[in-house]
Amino acid sequence: MFDGERRREADERRWAAERRHWLRLSRTVKAPADRRQRLERASLSAASVQAARNLYTTSADREVRAARRAKQWSVIATVRREQAAALFKDAGSPVPPPDDLLALHREAASAALRAIATVARQAELVGGTCCAACRADDGKTYRIADELRVPRLPHAGCPRGLCGCDWFVATETPRRRRRTAPSEAIAESATASTLPGGGDAPAVLAVDGVPGAIDAADVFAGPIDDPADPGPVAT
Repeated sequence: MFDGERRREADERRWAAERRHWLRLSRTVKAPADRRQRLERASLSAASVQAARNLYTTSADREVRAARRAKQWSVIATVRREQAAALFKDAGSPVPPPDDLLALHREAASAALRAIATVARQAELVGGTCCAACRADDGKTYRIADELRVPRLPHAGCPRGLCGCDWFVATETPRRRRRTAPSEAIAESATASTLPGGGDAPAVLAVDGVPGAIDAADVFAGPIDDPADPGPVAT
């Protein structure tokens, strides 16, 4: 009898923690508040945990569909990367990851590249230190169109399964390289303008409302020649 009570208490503690986890993630993807509240009030059980997990995944999918219609690539990159990581951990972090989790991770990487493509033709890969493949690619610059055709992330054989490498905007300044993550620095409606008075000053790009100097030669105004996406990249 006492062993049964202890097992039940342990189960309830685990269910409570797991349900909080999925409901917390659900808020990040705008899950309906009334559904979250109903699940918070529900009796603790494995079924209520599964319901909270389902609420998160369906809300994430809905958020991505809306972002895709609006060409909000950085939103898609953030949602899919977090979703892949959460489901990967929930599955026990298997290596190699299942195909469905690889697809989510690759969708995140593709969206990050499309966000960067609003201002440049190339992107810099900032690699992790977990394996030789991740270290070898760290700091290298690749053509976005090529990466969209044959994605390299996550690196095959990485011991982490879903490696921590990511695509970044890389701009050269006279003193140092400035790296800016697409989820933080690429405004979906980024617009370029020149400084008043002409001259040789670089173009000024409004990124998330904050202007920053970039090389005019790096500005990408044309479509990505990606067969999977016949439409132009929004600029």
